[in-house]
Amino acid sequence: MENIFDAILFAVLIAAGGLGLTSLLMLFAIDKSEPAEVKQRAVFENGFFGLAGIVVVLLMWYAIS
Repeated sequence: MENIFDAILFAVLIAAGGLGLTSLLMLFAIDKSEPAEVKQRAVFENGFFGLAGIVVVLLMWYAIS
């Protein structure tokens, strides 16, 4: 039972890492034919969620160690 907290933190780490990396990879999949405002919004959203996911991963990694 004492490792259940670490298991939960690890699950959050894996989930945030997967979502963060996926959001960063989506930066390369933006449709070039869309209007500039839509592209700018997509870049901002994907960049923000990607960076936030990586920050959560680092935070969980620190919490586990």
